[in-house]
Amino acid sequence: MTIFRPLLKALLFCLILGQSTAFAALKVEKEKFGNGVVSRESYYQDTRLVERRYFNIDGVFTAWTRFTYPAAGRVIVTDLSVEKESYGLVQAREEWTGLDANNSEIESSRLIRKWHFTKEAPFTLEYVGWNEQTEPFREVQKDYLDKNENITSSVYLYYKGTDEKPYAFIEKDPAGKTVAEFSLYEKYDIEKSLKEAGKSPAEIKVLKSQRENPDKFVIAIIDSGFDYNHNELVTKWWNNPAEPVDGIDNDGNGWVDDNFGWDQVRDIGLPTESTSGLQKDHRPLSHGTHVAHIATKGLNNVGLVGFAGDYTRAEYIKKMSAFIKKHQIRLVNMSLGFPADTKDMLGLRDGIRAYKTMIEENPETLFVVASGNAGQDLDLSKNRQYPASFIHPNVMKVGALNAATIEEVTPENATMADFSNFGQDNVDILAPGVKVNAASLGGGLIEHSGTSMATPYMVNLIAQLWTELPYLTATEVRQLFIETAQVTKAPAPIKSRGYVDLKAALLKGKMKKLEGRSALLEGPNCWNSSTYLAGISKGIHHTVASEFANVLESPLCTRVSRAQAQAGDIIALRRLNRNGRVLPAAFASEVHGYTQLGSGIGFTKNGVMPQAPYEVQNSEHIFNKYRSADGRECKKLGIERQDCRLTEIAYRCQTLESYMNTRGGLSVFEQEVQLALDKAEKTLEEQFLNGKQLNPDFSLQDIANKIEGLKAHGSTPMVIDYFESRLDSLEYRN
Repeated sequence: MTIFRPLLKALLFCLILGQSTAFAALKVEKEKFGNGVVSRESYYQDTRLVERRYFNIDGVFTAWTRFTYPAAGRVIVTDLSVEKESYGLVQAREEWTGLDANNSEIESSRLIRKWHFTKEAPFTLEYVGWNEQTEPFREVQKDYLDKNENITSSVYLYYKGTDEKPYAFIEKDPAGKTVAEFSLYEKYDIEKSLKEAGKSPAEIKVLKSQRENPDKFVIAIIDSGFDYNHNELVTKWWNNPAEPVDGIDNDGNGWVDDNFGWDQVRDIGLPTESTSGLQKDHRPLSHGTHVAHIATKGLNNVGLVGFAGDYTRAEYIKKMSAFIKKHQIRLVNMSLGFPADTKDMLGLRDGIRAYKTMIEENPETLFVVASGNAGQDLDLSKNRQYPASFIHPNVMKVGALNAATIEEVTPENATMADFSNFGQDNVDILAPGVKVNAASLGGGLIEHSGTSMATPYMVNLIAQLWTELPYLTATEVRQLFIETAQVTKAPAPIKSRGYVDLKAALLKGKMKKLEGRSALLEGPNCWNSSTYLAGISKGIHHTVASEFANVLESPLCTRVSRAQAQAGDIIALRRLNRNGRVLPAAFASEVHGYTQLGSGIGFTKNGVMPQAPYEVQNSEHIFNKYRSADGRECKKLGIERQDCRLTEIAYRCQTLESYMNTRGGLSVFEQEVQLALDKAEKTLEEQFLNGKQLNPDFSLQDIANKIEGLKAHGSTPMVIDYFESRLDSLEYRN
């Protein structure tokens, strides 16, 4: 840098001051270190300070500031870059009033506005923030700009009394139209929010009923506050049956109306784990809203409990712990973190102890925590932060994968985000955490990056697994995901060496549940075990041949070559005619099905009888078992041998939800049917696998009526056929 300094000095003075003769007219004052090296150069024009340059003791140019005077008593302070790659670019700018003669801040100084630039070159201007003058550190307006620095929207912030954090905001476009608005004091109103989102009375009725479902899987989120009425969240909040919203502490826990958690309004905006520099956000306090949406996106049978307040206060943490224990909440998201603070300089020691106690008092709860965004090795004691540095079997520590969704990731392209903390002992697994799109406070969606986003992404996947395998403990769930993680091409420096793989975790968990077991009653068969392990069926029961055939021929399944079959794929033994087509009648075409595990290995159940166990078998043995008798079966069916050829065909299948998510998602009414079918299948599993007697009131007629109603609501024939074939299988009785 010092090589270029003399020439650049002359050139840039002319550029900065806008005239070729300006340099000669300037008065220069120099200050020096004890060794004679210049430490600071101050340039004055007409007695006014216009520029300062700073140097270190070796004479290296380290900082550069210029001053302009837009009006009497006002000064604009501009910082320029001195780095070679961005030399002379504006990287910070503020307008002040009340500075002293040297343009330094004094007690009476007030910041009028601040230009906010990106943290790295080329230092793009993001927005201009205007400060309140009576409370000088409060920003009351943010003007957001496009690349030409035209205002695209303005956010107006509102405060209570002398509070440092805003309680409300309104965002408007340049024409003055309201784009979004939010107030912490706005009451939760599911019906109003759904109406504003365009839902019909029939849809609202279904969604309200779903919200009140007592069987929901409950997720707690400790964060910065939530937009309860956001249309992506309004139906997701857990309905605490012991605490109606009536202004009374009905359950006696010290919190009034904690129907779905507790929001300490005056303490809102707790310091979640830092995402500074990872994203811009037009709206304040949206961290918790964004996190809550990621945790529940696409899940229709979860209930959210939100805790917002001062998360460092031991007393508050103790109350959260008691709530979690009382309501047996199994999954908690903690996208937050703070340093070890061993000398208690920040007064955090009591809070750290309280969190440790909360984790230990709730051993059946899995606490999923953000590893942090400093790009540091948490295995080093100097980098410890909490709760990520707790070593408890029911704490899962999550790092960020360099992706927005898991669907875009493969072992070949997967990498850990450069900002993510890591550690072989202190970070367990990676999940998507870069430009994750989810709800923003006040309405709409926004992209954020950070391990704060990776953590609820992981929570979402854990909830999907735990609702299917509810008997697993918190420790078992954590270990299952670590064991089945996909190792990245360059193994990530964390415990699992890779990223979350829900499909692999579900496959291993379900197999462990079934292997070596036998059904207690006649009914469960190979077609059910195949579709169950593929995620199509949600419980153990009898699956009829027509459902199996319908699934394989539907858009949910894609035929792949036998050589390309992967773990989890369905291998169907089907009869083909001389032209290679599957026989038209399912009773003739479908012979057997099993799940591919690896090269030459499958998982299956041979037949409907109770004595037929679920087991791992050699693939060749499975095929030969059915081929040996197939000629006789074809003869019984009256089909010529050349039109009745037994063939192994591989299928890669996805769930209806996954398929429909790329096509706008399931409708409210389709979600209702899906939930009802899932519940019925799990009820029958308890009968077939565990011998539990069915409730005398158990009936499938209500589901049949709901499926019939889908036609009036515009569901596609594919969706209706899928539901009807699943229902047909459930009609089986031994």
